[in-house]
Amino acid sequence: MATATYNDSVFINCPFDDAYTDFFNALVFTIYRCGFYPRCAKEEDNATQARINKIVKIIKKCRYGIHDISRIELNPAGYPRFNMPYELGLFFGAQRYGNANQKKKNALILEREQFTYQQYISDLNGIDTRAHNNNINTLIQLVRNWLNQASRRTTIPGHNIIIADWEEFYDQLPGLLTENGLDMPHLTYNDLCVFIEVWISRKIAES
Repeated sequence: MATATYNDSVFINCPFDDAYTDFFNALVFTIYRCGFYPRCAKEEDNATQARINKIVKIIKKCRYGIHDISRIELNPAGYPRFNMPYELGLFFGAQRYGNANQKKKNALILEREQFTYQQYISDLNGIDTRAHNNNINTLIQLVRNWLNQASRRTTIPGHNIIIADWEEFYDQLPGLLTENGLDMPHLTYNDLCVFIEVWISRKIAES
């Protein structure tokens, strides 16, 4: 995997459950396809390091952050998930109280339906969130447009190109996994990143 700079790094704060897997994979793909590098808590598996310390370290290294706070359902025990709002708060805190570099941070806040956050995290009132409506193509478009606007880079392809590339990659992924002795249920984050990096490099070379 390539080494990313602060200005190229995008922190992903989202659900990690099975129901969100395709959305997560599409997020990672879109970030790479836009010329950036995704970072998230899944990239390290170190039992000697507390999860919160790992997350703080990653946030510090990322100028950009994507925060999907749409997972608001109660779990079987009747409790909500607070990880996503908590990590969003850490990102805001780094931007507000950090050094000059940290103050450059820029965030995209995603939810399933527009403005539902007002029902459970009203402190965000006044913040422009974006709703993906539980649609992967909408998610890709929102992330692409935000990265384009936030970075002002002219090298980012249009959302229709990225969506078409994602669909092509997703169709080929099962075969790639089989060729490499892997399967989707046990695909690690780092393996996913390698597959995406190689696939995009080949795609661009063939264009």
